[in-house]
Amino acid sequence: MTKTPFPETAAASEIAGLFGVSPRRVRQLAAEQHIRPVRRGEYPLSPLCLAFLKQAAADDAGADERKARAAMAAARARQIAIRNAREEGELIPTAEAVAYAQAVVGALISQMNGLPARLTRDPRERRKIEAVLDEIRNRVAAVIAEHGPAYRALPLDPGSDE
Repeated sequence: MTKTPFPETAAASEIAGLFGVSPRRVRQLAAEQHIRPVRRGEYPLSPLCLAFLKQAAADDAGADERKARAAMAAARARQIAIRNAREEGELIPTAEAVAYAQAVVGALISQMNGLPARLTRDPRERRKIEAVLDEIRNRVAAVIAEHGPAYRALPLDPGSDE
């Protein structure tokens, strides 16, 4: 197996082809790193290869930092959106909504419990009405059982991380 000698210099266009950049970027990096061309448009290959590798490593480190900053900015934006929605009355804490729902359902059930006595004095008619009201309560309980786990999984306060 014969070894091909590694060239000491190469044209900016050849170096650009190696690194997938434009010849202009090769000239920019050479200027930034104070790498002088050997001849017009031809640069020492070793220092430019090292410069491109260092730049790639710095870009990788910067990408992680940019991702972290973007995630932080997204979290801040979400907090601000939640605060604005709450202040504008578009959002209430889950605990408040649950308390409201419990109060409404409790009042409704209380009124339903007294309904048979208000409608008739006949015990048979009262039992029929109570049976209908029991059916209604059972249907409502089934809906609550169906949807309850999803609501219990929500945080009590939209701004919290629970």
